[in-house]
Amino acid sequence: MVPILLNRNEINDAAWNRLVEKSGQSIIYAFTFYLDLVCSDWKALVWSSAGEYEIIMPLSVRRKWGFEIVYQPHFCQYLGVFSQRPVTAEEIAAFLAQLNKHYRYISAYHFNPDNHEVLRAQLSQIAGIKVEEQKTHWLPLDQQYEKIANGYSRDRVRNLKRSEKSRWRYSVSNHIHPLIFLFVNHHARRIPGGISHASYQTLEALFKSLSRMQCCDLWYAHRDGVIHAGILMIRFRGKAVFLFNAADEIGRKDNARTFLLDSYIKLHEESDLILDFESPMKSSIASFYKSFGSTTVPFWKISKNRLPFPLRQIQHWRKRNKLRTR
Repeated sequence: MVPILLNRNEINDAAWNRLVEKSGQSIIYAFTFYLDLVCSDWKALVWSSAGEYEIIMPLSVRRKWGFEIVYQPHFCQYLGVFSQRPVTAEEIAAFLAQLNKHYRYISAYHFNPDNHEVLRAQLSQIAGIKVEEQKTHWLPLDQQYEKIANGYSRDRVRNLKRSEKSRWRYSVSNHIHPLIFLFVNHHARRIPGGISHASYQTLEALFKSLSRMQCCDLWYAHRDGVIHAGILMIRFRGKAVFLFNAADEIGRKDNARTFLLDSYIKLHEESDLILDFESPMKSSIASFYKSFGSTTVPFWKISKNRLPFPLRQIQHWRKRNKLRTR
């Protein structure tokens, strides 16, 4: 059987969401409402049986240079293949073959960690696709806080003690704008290529939707009535995803985010949650998340560029000019 490529308007939302919810890879990123918020458009490779989706693979797409391209949207760490039963190597190969057939350009596509082992042998056999191993960090919260904290690194324990001397207090909020304000003023300029206004609008829309579902937590660290840091968590089906955070200079210097994360861990001790730090591939940030005693969890990233030669040359020229102007 060959997977079929469906447009967004051809997808049965109820059948799709039933599969995502019951799948072994279930994550909030793959539900239709979430994809609709983070993607301007999306499609899917689908394997159906008896009127129900058996295996699905969501693809965030947009048009560029006259071609439809696949990309990994913001606020969506990974997607990949979803199924209620274990997916075979042959089935994965069929999905990869169709992805390769339909798209000449994939800027980035991340497969969820549950796809990691079954993909290992298959990815290297697909011509023209570049494969990279990425890592996130998971911390199970199913033990008493004292046992979890025993796994903190010496630096994290030391910085936590410093944060306690800084008289931080936290508050739970339903206002996302202070967090966005902190990020715009203290983080955005450090990100290569900058952050578009549309990304902040997406974050705001996500927060509103997730708040209605009562599955997100927005915490601020403040002192003397002034907010200096914030974290946004999504709680869903056993995962607490560290979706977004920011801090000003005072918050960074006085370890406000260490205080917030430790307080969040303390509140959710002995729960069924796994804290997913949604770690980027930046050593300093990864080392910060690892210092909480988290486990490194691998997943695959793929990319592909089979655009016509003139377009590849224009891409190369633009990247080179960006590096010169930084």
